[in-house]
Amino acid sequence: MKKKMISGLLAVAMVASVLAGCGQGSSKTTEAAKTTEAAKTTDAAETTEPANAETSAGTKAADAGTEAVEKATQAAAAASADNGDFTIGVIMKDNSDTFVKRIADAIEARGKELGVKLLMNDAEGDVNKQIEITENLITQQVDAIILNAQDMDGSSPCITKANEANIPIVNCNCDTVNKDYQSFVGCEDKESGLIEANYVLENLPEGSKICVIQGPMGQAGQVGRWAGYEEAGLFDKYELLAEQTANWKREEALALAEDWITTYGDELKGIICENDDMALGALSACKAAGRTDIMITGVDAISDALTAVKNGEMACTVFQDAEGQGATAVDTALALAKGEKVEYDIRIPFQLVTKDNVDEFMN
Repeated sequence: MKKKMISGLLAVAMVASVLAGCGQGSSKTTEAAKTTEAAKTTDAAETTEPANAETSAGTKAADAGTEAVEKATQAAAAASADNGDFTIGVIMKDNSDTFVKRIADAIEARGKELGVKLLMNDAEGDVNKQIEITENLITQQVDAIILNAQDMDGSSPCITKANEANIPIVNCNCDTVNKDYQSFVGCEDKESGLIEANYVLENLPEGSKICVIQGPMGQAGQVGRWAGYEEAGLFDKYELLAEQTANWKREEALALAEDWITTYGDELKGIICENDDMALGALSACKAAGRTDIMITGVDAISDALTAVKNGEMACTVFQDAEGQGATAVDTALALAKGEKVEYDIRIPFQLVTKDNVDEFMN
């Protein structure tokens, strides 16, 4: 019974240590260490006390346990109160995008876990609105800003304004032309384009005719993934019938794919998409037309796309860690708000997802 109590104390101490993380410093670590040491001492006492001293040992363990719980609770409360003194403004580009919403949800979850105050904002795909939100956050004197940029060039003024106000800013997921942010947390978009293109090159006969559905022109994901396609030699091996943006939108991609299927007929053998929502729109068009011979690929590994890959309806997707990016962005922004040093460039790698390994990424 005492061992159960000790295990509980260790668990409380570990929770306190985690809550005190992200730059809480050595004081919280020392407090957790004291708690752990108290638990170790109690455990040692249990194994060395004579059998006839069981009652006395139990009393001592209980006293030590009570003290350890009190210390752990105080440490956790101090950590939460400390983080609660900081406010982080968050500017998402467009939460109607399934993947972007996952990042926003991850940011909120991490903020709640750390006890930090978040001011969540959705620019709804409007660059000017992102700039306006930045100005509002500066007026509110937030301690740090997380920017999920709508456009590489158009969202750059957000960086300039934050710096002028001496507010640290973290770019999350989408890069900007202005590199004067304090940290970037995300993936290398060209990498995803390379992974997707290499899969197509290995699985679609050379000389096939393809179409490409792009993201919003000028956005980091669109620019990077197209660069990956080019670097892989996608357009050297296949005939590009058409390419057009669908702005990351499923319904816009559906309309594009319907038009291309009608225009190019049986010649069309592949629709390469820069994200999964657009790939799923293209898939709907192919299903409606009874075209199971068109290869469809995407990026992000959202839930519907993983299901489509598992069912053999999409050839592949490329996993992008939304949860990892969102949580790390909060950790980084909080550290900056506390005046701590952070890495300037934090990259989280992409991974190819096919029918062979899709189960690893589901649920």
